[in-house]
Amino acid sequence: MAIFVGVPSYNRAKVLELCLMSFLGSRLVRGFIVVADAASASEAELYVNAIRRAMDTGFEVIHDVRVGRRGSARARNMILEIAKENLAGGDVLVMYDDDYLYPGDGSMVKALRWLGNCSVGVVGGRVVNLRRRRVDPDFALNVIPCMADALTRITGFIVLDTRHGPREVEYITPLMAMRVELLSRGVRYDESYGGTGYREESDFQRQVRGLGLKIIFEPKFYTYHLAAEQGGNRYSDLKDRMYWKWKNHIYFMNKWRYPVRKKALSCAILTVYAVLSGPPAVRGMVRAVTSRA
Repeated sequence: MAIFVGVPSYNRAKVLELCLMSFLGSRLVRGFIVVADAASASEAELYVNAIRRAMDTGFEVIHDVRVGRRGSARARNMILEIAKENLAGGDVLVMYDDDYLYPGDGSMVKALRWLGNCSVGVVGGRVVNLRRRRVDPDFALNVIPCMADALTRITGFIVLDTRHGPREVEYITPLMAMRVELLSRGVRYDESYGGTGYREESDFQRQVRGLGLKIIFEPKFYTYHLAAEQGGNRYSDLKDRMYWKWKNHIYFMNKWRYPVRKKALSCAILTVYAVLSGPPAVRGMVRAVTSRA
């Protein structure tokens, strides 16, 4: 069994290099699948140098580096396709963001144990912020076990509990480990999710559960998050982030045919969140609500 880490990246080669180099010393990870887009030829060259350095340390790296921007979902789908074509079904693919730092093999072992269970499709992990993100920070409800899961079921909105577990859940963070054989069953990111890609993982995870497979959240499987304030597939200012949060959330709810009650509750949560986040977030919300699909 080989373990490969899939990393999409946009226009921050130095951040990607930090991510790749954090795996030095790992005895479990064989290599990486990197799909990187650069805004300029010089940035693309920096990506090539970062990948070469990882290869010089002994890792296998399958990569696709281009000038341009394919977007978050398309870049992640390219990683999945590359894994499907180049890895064995029993191999493991771990999806990373380019600003994640590997904490060591002890974390990975926890995910691998769950993947030994054929009823488990994906194992999700905990993303530990090294510093608080100032723009549209992530939040979780970790106070009472099962409360976040219950609110997710009631409202249709993602409410994460990143402390309690392991447990079976509906949705997890972007940190995911899966057997490559899962990809032969047609599970992919929906490229209709634009901008920040909000809820693109929810859609992916919904597909996994639709196959009758479990999603497990394992808090001892984790990564460190640099929380860089600029660059990357998911970055935009607060107004744009709220715009895409609304657009992608509504698309997700309509695609999966959620009842009106859950649409109303989840949109109420997003409205409160926008108001509390300030005028730029409210402007982004208004733009999303008033624009055409």
